[in-house]
This record gives sequence, C-alpha cells and structure tokens, in this order.
Amino acid sequence: MEYLTLDDILPIRDRLAAAYAARFEIMSTNALMSALAAPRRSAFGVEVFTTLAEKAGALAFSLVQNHPFWDGNKRIASAALRLFVERNGARLAADDLDLRVVTTGVAKGALRDDDLAAWLARHIEHGT
Repeated sequence: MEYLTLDDILPIRDRLAAAYAARFEIMSTNALMSALAAPRRSAFGVEVFTTLAEKAGALAFSLVQNHPFWDGNKRIASAALRLFVERNGARLAADDLDLRVVTTGVAKGALRDDDLAAWLARHIEHGT
C-alpha cells in the first residue's frame, strides 16, 4: 500500500489554491498529519482499515473532519482521495460532482466513515 505524505498533499493544496485564487493555508499541522496517518491506523498490532476503500475513506474522512486548512478542505480531500486510489493501482469511478456531494455529506455529519468506505467500495475500480 502506498500512502500519501505531506509532500503529496501540499502540491495538491497549491494547485487547487491557484485554481481558485485562494491560499488554503494550514490551520493545524497536527490535524493534517493526523489525517495523513489515518489510513495506517492499527489497534493491538492489527490494521484497523484493511481494504483500499477503507483506507481511502479514512484519509478523505479525516481530511474533511479534521479541517486542517482554513479553506478548501473538501476540495483537497477529493483530490487526495483520487491520488491515493490511483497510486494504489485503481481508479475512482466518480466525477467531481459525486465527490462534492460525498465530501459535503461528510462535512455536515450526514455521511460517517463506514458509509464513506461503503460508497468507495462501490466506486473503486481495481486493476486499471
């Protein structure tokens, strides 16, 4: 499994900030690092998230809920989600509108982490 790092997320943030003529400054480095670590979570030596969908969901959910940037968290989470899935040999079969609906659902508390993982399991195409 290939995980995203700060060196992956900051260029995503910079690209989106330029596209929206915004800055998307980091509000909490701890929240950002926690979100990046979320897919690797374990308990008693056992991975909490075992599938690509679960790990991708943990990343996106944490990027939205931890709110590490002053603005752009949902957009950054969507782009990071796509990159994470692609880096791990799969494709996310969802357009930008689908992702906006999903990340907005997470931000509003209407979509929990297990719901997000289930949605991703239906939208990740493996072996592409």
